Amino acid sequence: MTQEAWGERIHFSAKHVGAVERGERPALPDYLRAVDRAFGTAFMQFYQMFVKGEHAPIWYRPFIEHEGRASLLRVYQPLLVPGILQTEAYARAVLAGYRVQTDDVEGILATRFGRQEILHRRPDPCQLVAVVDEGVLHRRVGDAAVMADQLKSLVAACDQPNVRVQVVPFEAGAYAGLDGPLAIATVDGRSVGFLEGHLKGRVVESPDATMDLEGVWEAIRDYALSGQQSLELIMRTAEKWT
Repeated sequence: MTQEAWGERIHFSAKHVGAVERGERPALPDYLRAVDRAFGTAFMQFYQMFVKGEHAPIWYRPFIEHEGRASLLRVYQPLLVPGILQTEAYARAVLAGYRVQTDDVEGILATRFGRQEILHRRPDPCQLVAVVDEGVLHRRVGDAAVMADQLKSLVAACDQPNVRVQVVPFEAGAYAGLDGPLAIATVDGRSVGFLEGHLKGRVVESPDATMDLEGVWEAIRDYALSGQQSLELIMRTAEKWT
């Protein structure tokens, strides 16, 4: 098949198909799922078994394993859109800001977007509740078009019944979330937390520590707007970026 014919079957452009074939961009999960649907292949199964997490730091891989089996994922980010909800352009801009080596970017992106697969898992997609500070909506990552597309993507993600995004408004003032980002995965009825750091993150598994972390999460949620109010704020801010 020509690249044009292949792209037509999977609803991707011939340019995108060619870039994947030449190794210029990774075959991310949305591409692999489209190929599997069109041709009855099992590339996503291969991806889950052998590729996912390969380019993640060693200290982060244990949490990725928990996250992959989670029935509920609660994420808070005060500065950036959570990785599990980032668009490709936004993620590339983040990595550029971190000065990640060019040779490592595609692998990191493949891992990051592979994590999003839990939201599309069938028959039991992971429930995601993401809370962000309003500053995330206004901090320019990439250019204005990247920001507009990212915020619109957040709104679109909430069309899924298993995804909710809430915003802590500037008016909240000082609150517990200013100490930094956190994530809590519910796996087999127990909670596993993750705290980010400048050098490396920390997985939190002891019952006492996870209970404290859940208390922090609830304190942050107390300051957040409702789901509908949050979506309205995100949409208004997206319009400012266009």
